[in-house]
Amino acid sequence: MRGIWLGWAAVAAGHGTAQAGPWGLEPGEGYGRFAVSAEEVDGLSAQRYDIYSEVGLPLSLTLTAKAEHVHFPDAEDFSAEGYRATLRHDLWSRDTVKVSAEIGAVYGAAIGGVRGCDELGAELRLTSGASGRWDGAHWYVFGDVATRIHAQDCWRDRLEFGAGQEIYRNLYITNQVWLERGSERARSAKIETGLMYRFERFDVSLAVREELSGRFEETGVVVALARRF
Repeated sequence: MRGIWLGWAAVAAGHGTAQAGPWGLEPGEGYGRFAVSAEEVDGLSAQRYDIYSEVGLPLSLTLTAKAEHVHFPDAEDFSAEGYRATLRHDLWSRDTVKVSAEIGAVYGAAIGGVRGCDELGAELRLTSGASGRWDGAHWYVFGDVATRIHAQDCWRDRLEFGAGQEIYRNLYITNQVWLERGSERARSAKIETGLMYRFERFDVSLAVREELSGRFEETGVVVALARRF
């Protein structure tokens, strides 16, 4: 049973750095990201694919959408899909600091988990962040507090923290931490560190991710391509 639970717990492991933070888009602007990761969870290999997009709307709103699929070639019962759609609204900003709120719907084990969290649920997120330039180089930091509520009394609470620093022209080092707790004794703590190169319209990134909670073993390598419209 422990191995089965660990496999399902890892199904909902992956979240890219572009999917967090308070920054919205102006009406008509867009952002899209495609990521592929190779993962190993308690000795099982997996591939994860996710597509994420944002569109700027009037009234300081940003629409986000995500579709994700994780495939375990040697344990098909753990393979899963997940979907999420939210609206982000700017609440407050001053100088380089911004605060936003986000609300939406989630569905599927690849994002929510199992034992009820794979059913349709609601997500609420409060996020704050700051960005600017230091000694001529760009930087950003952010922190998110999120909760998801599903059927069958399944729930997840999550803290996310991230930061990025330009270390050479258009080259950034990025870091992100996720801390999650929930029903059925769910517990996870992950860290991801990577490099991102920013072209005029495209971003290319490579990152490594590791589970730190000790509840299960997980490592992953993530490659992503993003475009701003």
